[in-house]
Amino acid sequence: MQGLNDLSTFAAALEQRLDQSSWRYDPVSGRYRGSNGRFLSQSAVEALVDGRINKLGTLLRRLTNMLSNGDITLVQWQESVREALKLAHVQAAIIGNGGRDNMQASDWGRIGQRLRAEYRYLEGFARDLLAGSISAPMAIARIGMYSQAVRGSYWEGTTIRQEKQGYSLMRRILDPQAKHCDDCLRYAGRGAVPIGSLPMPGQRCACMSNCKCSVKYMRQQAPVVAV
Repeated sequence: MQGLNDLSTFAAALEQRLDQSSWRYDPVSGRYRGSNGRFLSQSAVEALVDGRINKLGTLLRRLTNMLSNGDITLVQWQESVREALKLAHVQAAIIGNGGRDNMQASDWGRIGQRLRAEYRYLEGFARDLLAGSISAPMAIARIGMYSQAVRGSYWEGTTIRQEKQGYSLMRRILDPQAKHCDDCLRYAGRGAVPIGSLPMPGQRCACMSNCKCSVKYMRQQAPVVAV
């Protein structure tokens, strides 16, 4: 259908390959450098991920609106959403892991497992749409959660990368502009804990994929020995 072809500009915005020309990962420092050679702040890296999530959200909402208007079929909608999710999750994982060259077989397997779970949720979504059990506004709200879930692939890759750099502690950071659930407040209240002691943002919390928390990683300080 012509309507589906009209999405080409939105799909192009997600990019078929992740453009790393504006940033690169420095394995010695474990940080990213911008095109000017200076280190990127953690917030700048997270903004890069957020930008891609926003583009994905725009695409998924338009696809869902087109489905609601009868411009595309349910099969076309589901196939297009699957492809968009795959690309976005892979890109987020690449950023989290420090670039495509740092992705190992286990990292690709991990993202594959995450995508299989997302596809199962999407199948349930498609069944609800086919049954007419959800309204168009409800469908738009629900599809938004799929784009936000991409952030989890970034944090999962980031945690693995930071462990390789010798970071052993993590601390949940609350976004000062967001409204937080009791779960996230409790996680943040625990302070610095060993990596793996806290779930990643969006996991095991009432916020689910809408969680806006971040994580700070730290190295274990050696105890001072009195002499």
